[in-house]
Amino acid sequence: MIKPEVKEDIINSARIEEVVGDFVRLTKRGVNMIGLCPFHNEKTPSFSVNAAKGIFKCFGCGVGGDAITFVMKHENCSYVEALRYLANKYNIEIKEEEQTPSQIQELNEREALFAATAFARDYFVKALTNNEEGKSLGLTYFKERGFSLKTIEKFQLGYALQEKDALISQALKSGYTIDNLVNAGLIIAKENNLYFDRFRGRVIFPIHNFSGKVVGFGGRILSSIPNAAKYINSPETAIYHKSDVLYGLYAGKTAIKKEDCCLLVEGYTDVISLHQSGIENVVSSSGTSLTVGQIKLIRKLTNNITIIYDGDSAGIKAALRGISMILQEDMNVRIVLLPSGEDPDSFARNNTTEDCLAYIKTHEESFIQFKTNLLVKEVGNDPIKKAQLINDIAGDISFIKDLIKRSIFIKECANLLNISEENLLQVVTKLRAKSYYDERAKEKEQSEKDADKQTFVDAATFPVETIPPPVSVEITNTQTIERAILQILVNRGEEIVSQARNDENTENEFVNVRLDQFIFDDLCNDGIVFESELYRKFFEIYANIAEKQPKNIISILRLHDDEHIRNLCIELIEIPLRESPLWESERIKSYIRHIDNDESKSLEHVIRTLQMLKLLKIRILRDEKLESLKQTPQEDDQDIYLYEIRELNTKIKEMESVLGTAYRLK
Repeated sequence: MIKPEVKEDIINSARIEEVVGDFVRLTKRGVNMIGLCPFHNEKTPSFSVNAAKGIFKCFGCGVGGDAITFVMKHENCSYVEALRYLANKYNIEIKEEEQTPSQIQELNEREALFAATAFARDYFVKALTNNEEGKSLGLTYFKERGFSLKTIEKFQLGYALQEKDALISQALKSGYTIDNLVNAGLIIAKENNLYFDRFRGRVIFPIHNFSGKVVGFGGRILSSIPNAAKYINSPETAIYHKSDVLYGLYAGKTAIKKEDCCLLVEGYTDVISLHQSGIENVVSSSGTSLTVGQIKLIRKLTNNITIIYDGDSAGIKAALRGISMILQEDMNVRIVLLPSGEDPDSFARNNTTEDCLAYIKTHEESFIQFKTNLLVKEVGNDPIKKAQLINDIAGDISFIKDLIKRSIFIKECANLLNISEENLLQVVTKLRAKSYYDERAKEKEQSEKDADKQTFVDAATFPVETIPPPVSVEITNTQTIERAILQILVNRGEEIVSQARNDENTENEFVNVRLDQFIFDDLCNDGIVFESELYRKFFEIYANIAEKQPKNIISILRLHDDEHIRNLCIELIEIPLRESPLWESERIKSYIRHIDNDESKSLEHVIRTLQMLKLLKIRILRDEKLESLKQTPQEDDQDIYLYEIRELNTKIKEMESVLGTAYRLK
């Protein structure tokens, strides 16, 4: 259990732009910062962060919240886990007790897997530093590779003992189950309920996700066992998907953003050696072919990728396969081939940091230069092969969206291959046209599928409470108005407004009151109670806080023990927006115009909103009376109902006259 004062310290320390900035590349835009939404696939930024209010909002998919909400949604973790993540980020101490076996059993599936991999990481680290076998074999190996103790600690390197069930026995004693360990990929199940450790007699490289949690492991064998694989990795699990993980990304993401470039290498030791040499903007695909998911992870931090490979044929072919995917994700790619006999690991160990950086800078090539210089030797004077090469490179160029950049590459390629620039442009244009129509066909097919499932996104997905009703819109839902009132309380409740005195002897005199008190008095005088249970509870909690501690009410609500109250408070906070040229969607433009409407910030708007709720309540009461009238056989009782209905109808007409047609209620 995290103490309230620690929780408050975490929330006050967490800066939304820093937390989101760890996962999303943000650009300043007026009072806000914008970027590509991490919660849905988009190419035009609609994700906005407001540092002053400590909240984020995506105007494409509607997701919003504060720093804690962002971590919960992005990492698919609990409220407490999000607090722990932020505490770790801001070096706030949370005294944690070791989990008991019963507490471990209460964890949900994902939390149980993360707990198991964290346990295994700690176990491997202790085996490396405290166990004689680990020190003599594992630690010696790392030192021979030139890794310092600081580097070993930084990457949480470890060792798996040769004993077949060493991890199993220790984990079971600590409260983990066989299912936990199997599902986390830590042990292998055989027939007759036999189990043994997946990693044995190997040095261990923990694999972290974007936020730093251990999701899997890589193990390198040290002994010369016949037919044993040199490297093995964790299998796919619920938390480890190889195609969506890059080794070293967590350790290097700050440097990648700072340098605005990501160096891509092949193996674990490549990353570690470059880090130790001072080059930290580096990641590895960990021996697997580069995937779109991995490229998108890098794109969160930078648009520039430099692939570093040794000069063997396998490395070169791998570089070629990755180029097209990188270009399709609208990123810039350059390639560096190291001297013969060198790989990034040995190159970093054999050269100074300055020499490494200088070599990369002077030897990096555009993909056009690299691919042409590489393949033109194979083509020779064969015209058919040369045509195939031109079409191949034209296909790569066609993925480039930027017109100027595409034109430069066409010119460069034409010069390198000694062909007409006009002919190459024609080929590229045809390929782009084909790609365009193929995409439209896919979008049409997908939209038809979505329509069938009724999962399409339209204006209804935007928070209706922030959009004032347009002319002649009929409102039938009290909860819409109740939410609008709560939004006024959250965003403007502590404002001071002038209210006319209700005293015959003080005509034309006004008294200053807080806006939330004005709303409380107005609703209480008419005996209005919210219909929604959640909104009613929120309203009552707000009122109680305002009575005891009228300042910083929202900060208190964001710390409330009830998750629903916390989330609702965050949802109600408005982000001030200024239209960006990047926001081309008419829906988003319309949405912004509604939010920026000055009329919605006036006291008259508040009064009308309150009157709308009262009007709807009266109409509901009138309809209930009409229903009772139909079911009442007694004439005297019918007369009473008719009188009450006439009175209510008169009141309804009066209120509708005041509100006008723009706020007519059905």
